[in-house]
Amino acid sequence: MIRYEKNRWRPLKKRSPHGALLAWVQIPSTTHLIFLYQRKEEKSENLYQFLKNTMAMNKSIKSLEQQTPHGFSIERLSLFSDAIFAFAITLLAIDIRVIQLPENLITSQLNNEIIGLLPKFISFILSFFIIGNYWISYHRTLYLIKRYDRGLISLNLLFLMFIVLVPFPNDLIGKYPANQSAVIVYAVLLAATGISMCLLWIHASKEHRLVDETLQPKYIRNLTLRLLISPSIFLISIPISFFNPLYSMVTWFFGFPIAIYFERTHLKRSI
Repeated sequence: MIRYEKNRWRPLKKRSPHGALLAWVQIPSTTHLIFLYQRKEEKSENLYQFLKNTMAMNKSIKSLEQQTPHGFSIERLSLFSDAIFAFAITLLAIDIRVIQLPENLITSQLNNEIIGLLPKFISFILSFFIIGNYWISYHRTLYLIKRYDRGLISLNLLFLMFIVLVPFPNDLIGKYPANQSAVIVYAVLLAATGISMCLLWIHASKEHRLVDETLQPKYIRNLTLRLLISPSIFLISIPISFFNPLYSMVTWFFGFPIAIYFERTHLKRSI
């Protein structure tokens, strides 16, 4: 027998004339009055264990409600983000195309046109792997986040805004690979992308706000450092561009081995 009330949770133990124990158990937005019948020969530990399990289930339901109010969930956030990543990667390749040549010039000029696309191919490959690296880091981070709030959604949108802007500096690098302004724009935007994702993780992990309370502080700290590797390299490349923009672009490729080395030597050991 269950009766719904609107009162907040309060512990109550009271025996009815028939030997039943009354207990208030909180379910999100509803309080149930559960009648538990205990025969005299039963041990009190059984009832205590039942109440303990009931409250644990109640805590899990509250956590679930915090994750999915109004049909929203971390899974939907992940699916939406994946769509943005896919859209950004698709835009990278849109500008890689050969102009329409007259038929009488195809034989003589097609090879030159293909060779002229080489900088665009290089910028595409670079940007593709950078976005892919951010996608992997993003999902590793999102996997550890169990709840969400308005701040997390806002920071996630900020991160996705930078992701969808990557095709713009990619196009600049493809057309003007030796231009300092193009290199600086690329580095600034990619650094901002990495910093925004790091801010997202810091917001979620600070004082275990949105992550599991059992997550080790050492792992949280090391993952934060891991997320800062890529934006740090892009920021370091900016002053190098004043000496030679091409040298600045070379430094971007160091981000991949450094990140892999850090994960193998620090991140996995702290799990």
